[in-house]
Formats: sequence, structure tokens, C-alpha cells
Amino acid sequence: MKIRTHLAAAILACLMWPSLSLTADAGDRPLIWEFSKQSDTSYSARVGSSLPHVPEASVGADVRMRGPDPAVFGDPVSLWADLRLAEQSKPRVKRATHLKARIDGRSGKRSVSLDNSVTRRLHTLDTELRQNVSVFKEAASNRNTRLRASQSVKLSSPATRTAVTARASRTDGESWQTSIALEQELRKSIRLVASVENPGTRNRAGRVSARYRYSW
Repeated sequence: MKIRTHLAAAILACLMWPSLSLTADAGDRPLIWEFSKQSDTSYSARVGSSLPHVPEASVGADVRMRGPDPAVFGDPVSLWADLRLAEQSKPRVKRATHLKARIDGRSGKRSVSLDNSVTRRLHTLDTELRQNVSVFKEAASNRNTRLRASQSVKLSSPATRTAVTARASRTDGESWQTSIALEQELRKSIRLVASVENPGTRNRAGRVSARYRYSW
């Protein structure tokens, strides 16, 4: 019952939030109303809306549910905001820059990040470059602000449904973390992934996994 109370409160809060008022015209404030199922005991919901007169900005809440005892999971509600600073779409090139903010209701972690992405079509390959810079606090009571920078490059082949991704990230005061991953889609719902963390170092670690996705 506790998790149901959290879920109802979060949804009602979003619906009653002035910026999410349902009395607004749908064309001026398109609503965000997304539900998904990760497993038989794990669900998530995202509710929100674009801000009035600022269609590039949106706010809302994410609600997560996990069983078999949801109460153990703690407070599953997170608040978020997203502002689209720039966007460009051409037949072979797409660019987007977003400014995002998030508050996690369970841990109290707060973050503000700048996310930049560029997607380009090259003959038989699709390329994607992502860059992210985040300023965050691990908990609301923690006064220490930290900075994290990350970058990734992804090459994928639509013909073979194969993708290779290289990532690198660093948090201030820590060393660089790198990874290389190979993904192969067997069917629309099955994906095999092989990855190596920190290749070329003594701490390298490999992993092979399979992912299954089911929509209902």
C-alpha cells in the first residue's frame, strides 16, 4: 500500500502542478504520459508537460515501482526538467543540445547537465557522438559539488544490425574510465552485448550479456 500511496501522490502532484494544469490547451502544453514495463515486477511511469509559451522546455516526474516488496525500494519519485537549447535536423545530419536538471527523491541526489549529440549517416554506417558535462551533489545534505565529463562514439550498421561503442568519462578527483562494447541484434527483441571495461589496464574486466525487450 505504501508504494501505491507514493505513486498516487506523484501523479496527482504532477497533474495539479500549475505548469502541468490540464485546463491548458493541448496544443500549447502537450502532455507527457509514458508508462513502461521492464520486467514482471518492475514498472516505470513518466508524467509531465511542456511549459506554457516555452515549447522547448518541459518538466515532470518519474515514478518507479519494483517488487515483490515495493516498500523496500524506498521513495521512487524523481523530478526532472529539460530545456532544448538547440536542434537541427537534415537528411544526413542531426544535432541537439539539451540542458537537464534532476532531483532524485530517494537519495536526494541533484544534478544539472549539458548534453550535446550529433548523428550523421555515412554510406552504410550511422555515427553518433555524445558529449555530456554534469554538475551534481550525491545528496541534498552534501555541500560538495562534483563535476563529471563523458564522451561516447557509436558506429552502427543497419544492414548487419551491429554496433560498436567507445566511451570515456571522468569525475573530478578520479581517473578516466573507458569502455568498448559490441552489440549484435538477433531479433527485434533480443540483443547480445560484449564489453570490456578499462581496456589496456590491469583493472580491465570483460562481460557478455543478453538483453530481451518485450512491449505490451
